[in-house]
Amino acid sequence: MSSPDSYLSPHERDLWRGFLAWSESVTASVARALTERSGLSVPEFEILVRLWEAPGHSLGQQTLGDSLSWSASRLSHQLSRMDKRALLSRKSAGSGRYMIVRLTPAGADAARRALHVHAEAVRAFFLAPLNDTQRSALASLPASSAPADGHAARSARQ
Repeated sequence: MSSPDSYLSPHERDLWRGFLAWSESVTASVARALTERSGLSVPEFEILVRLWEAPGHSLGQQTLGDSLSWSASRLSHQLSRMDKRALLSRKSAGSGRYMIVRLTPAGADAARRALHVHAEAVRAFFLAPLNDTQRSALASLPASSAPADGHAARSARQ
């Protein structure tokens, strides 16, 4: 039997549930705006923006997957769909299964448009409702609360 200390207190439970509701609302609002105004899903946007920011607008497929904390299978399926839409291309880098993923001109145009939509949505749904104290508190969280090995964050996103 678990001890009472192993359960969340009512305050902790309310804080946790409030955080989940708030974060889900914000991410859903940003995702909806992104899809409605750019035609891209969040996974498509996340891939395109990483390629957009990369030197030469290209990355190794494993590096891209690691940056997203996605499984190789999930990434491969998503890249196949995006390749069919000519948003990116994949080429073998020679040995084994190592692939280079490159942004196409159509993908660069889509990324450029989506970056503006994303910025507007993040400002409207995430930043605008927060005061300076809340922004500072949130800014301090990632460095202090990230799991040491990253497994918890990776598992939660897959």
